Amino acid sequence: MNLQTMQLHPVMHRYATELQTLHPSVVYTSGRRDLQQQAHAMACNVVSNRQWISRTYRHAAALQTAVDYHPDSVTVPQIELLLVRTMQQMDPEELAKVSDHLAGLAVDLAPMEDGAGQLTPEGQAVYGWIFRCADTKWVTTREGGLTRWHWSVKLPIATEV
Repeated sequence: MNLQTMQLHPVMHRYATELQTLHPSVVYTSGRRDLQQQAHAMACNVVSNRQWISRTYRHAAALQTAVDYHPDSVTVPQIELLLVRTMQQMDPEELAKVSDHLAGLAVDLAPMEDGAGQLTPEGQAVYGWIFRCADTKWVTTREGGLTRWHWSVKLPIATEV
């Protein structure tokens, strides 16, 4: 996946480009997602762990509740459909809190770890750069107990001149 096809918000695009310029080994695996793509990404993990949403997303109680109330939805397509329908019913403000991927303000990166799950030297450099980035909102190498490198940025506060 390359930065041109990820449909990132300009702020995320600028930082992701800067990071990749400094560290060409960075591989982006996900950028902006529509509802279907977000639901699919979540459903792939929910099939293995029915509580994955509550363990991963701070503002997705409605989605976890939908999973809890539909125990017969067990396949990725079934859960994906359930999650899409639930997200379509959420108000835009509530939905915006679920995932920064929906606004193009988040990317996922291929993990830069050794076989023991430790950051490689390049991984340490990349993680450190992301962590020090002025507009980093959230960075993690684990989501819901799984190895997932996720980075989201906040919009910078506008300053008046």
